[in-house]
Amino acid sequence: MLFAAIHLLSEEAHGQYQYQNSISLSGGVYAASGFGTNPYVAARYNYFLPGRRFFVEASIGFSSLKSDVLETISQSQVFASEDLYTYEFVLAYDANPSGVIPYITGGVAGINQGGQNTFSAVLGLGKRIPLGNVFGSDQFSLRYDVRDQIFSQQINNAEPFVAHNIQFSLGLQFYF
Repeated sequence: MLFAAIHLLSEEAHGQYQYQNSISLSGGVYAASGFGTNPYVAARYNYFLPGRRFFVEASIGFSSLKSDVLETISQSQVFASEDLYTYEFVLAYDANPSGVIPYITGGVAGINQGGQNTFSAVLGLGKRIPLGNVFGSDQFSLRYDVRDQIFSQQINNAEPFVAHNIQFSLGLQFYF
């Protein structure tokens, strides 16, 4: 059904090719490895390279490490804070900007989990769905993203392990 909606709206995407920049606000969920799932908000800036198949993105996101299960079981807090901040720099490739195939992303991220900073690799996919009929302008689109932040993590002096923090977001994008 999502692919059918993208196909019907794809003809509107051609107007968006005149813009080189976009900003978006997104909300969703962030699954921090071992800490459960919490609400997530993000702001993103995109710059589209000539040809529109590639774009670069800088983003910042906010979530929490709150875990009722860990607090109940361990009766302690793993990190000094429950705050989680992320910033990402990715390169994306969209094989068919006006079609149904999602774009792919790869890049790097910085993650501040409870006061501890770490560096991660980022892999993901997403799609922009034009909203020309909704707002009467070709400057808006709906976007979804799924990202995996992959990094080495060590908690309480235990052996390090590879962590996968997964984020899913849905947002509104504005082209300028």
